[in-house]
Amino acid sequence: LWCTPGSFKLSYYNEYKSYLRMRVLLALAVLAVVVYSRRHHGRDYDHDHKHHHDGGEGYDHDHDRHHKYDKDYKKDCKKVRAEEIRKGMLEYDPDMPEEQIMMYIEHNEAAISSYNMDEEVGWDEARGYSECELWGEEEEDDDNYTRARRHHGQKKKSNRRHGCTCRKPMPLDEICARNECPVYERINVTGSCGFEAKLIQSAYWVATELATENGKINLNSAKDAFVKLLDYITGGNNLNATINMTTPVLTRLKMAENGHDVEFASLSFYISPYYQGNPPEPSSDDVKLEWIDGGILYSRAMGGGMPSRGEYRKQFNILWDNLEEAEIEDLGEEPIILDYLPPWYPRQRHEVAFFKEV
Repeated sequence: LWCTPGSFKLSYYNEYKSYLRMRVLLALAVLAVVVYSRRHHGRDYDHDHKHHHDGGEGYDHDHDRHHKYDKDYKKDCKKVRAEEIRKGMLEYDPDMPEEQIMMYIEHNEAAISSYNMDEEVGWDEARGYSECELWGEEEEDDDNYTRARRHHGQKKKSNRRHGCTCRKPMPLDEICARNECPVYERINVTGSCGFEAKLIQSAYWVATELATENGKINLNSAKDAFVKLLDYITGGNNLNATINMTTPVLTRLKMAENGHDVEFASLSFYISPYYQGNPPEPSSDDVKLEWIDGGILYSRAMGGGMPSRGEYRKQFNILWDNLEEAEIEDLGEEPIILDYLPPWYPRQRHEVAFFKEV
C-alpha cells in the first residue's frame, strides 16, 4: 500500500482516522452503558437489602417468587429426565413393563440428587492412579517391528492426555458410596503407573450371552441382554424377588486368534449383597448364575460418553504395555469392560481391565 502515489496514501490515512474515531466513540458509549447499569443495579440491591433488614414486604415477595421459580425449575428438570429415561428404556424394549421403567427413574433420581455435580477432583483422584510420564522414544520388540510406546502422560493446562481424549471419570469411591459395588481393596503396586490394582472378593454374578457378528458384539443383542438381566432383578426369578440394581455392568470378551475379533462375549450384573448367600434362580434359560472367584483386577478408567471400539482397543493396549512395564504376569487372556453408571448420568466411569486369579 505504501508504494502507491502520495494522494492515495493521504486519502487512506484520513479514512483510517475516521474509522478509529468511530471505534473510540463506540467504546465510550458501551462503557457508559455498563457503568450506568452497575450503578442502577447497586441502588436496587441496596434498596432490597434495606427492605430485608427492615422487614420490607418487597424483598420477601421477590424472595418467595424466586424460590418458587427454583422449585418449578427443578420439578421440570425431573420431569424431563424421567421422560428421557422412559424413552431410552423403551428403545431397549418397546414392551418393557411400566414398573421396571419407574424403578429405573426412581433409582436415577435418588442417585442424581445425592451427587455433588460441582465437586472438583484432580485427575489422579478421579482415575484412582497416576499416569505414566510421556514416552518419546521408540523401541524394537521381540518380533522385530518398531512401535511407539502407548503410555500417555499429561499435557500442561489441558484436560486431554497423550493417547486419551476422554473426559475425567467419576471417582470409584464416590460411585460405590451411593451404589452397591463388589467388595474390593486397592493394592499398591510399587513403581507402577497408568493403571489401578484392586483385590476383588469372590461373589455371585448373573450373566447372559451376547451375540457376535463379524467379530463385533451385535448392538441389538447387547440391548436384549441388558433387558434379560433387568428382568431377572425385577422379579424374573424363582422367588419373584426385586433385587437392587448394582454396579458395574460387566462385559467379558474372548478374542479370536487375530486379536481383533470378538469370538464370545457375556454381560453380567453383580448380585446384591443381600442375596449373595442364596441368590434366586433365574426364570429364563438364557440367564445364568455364576460364581466368580476372587482375584486382582488391573484397570484403566475413562469418563464421558460410551467409548468407541477404537478407543477401547487403544486403552487396552496402553493397559497391557503398562502392566508389562510393571512386570505383572499370569494375567487372564479375556479383556474386561466395566460400565459403572447409566448412560443418562452427566458424569461417567468406564474401565478396561485384565483379571488375575489369586
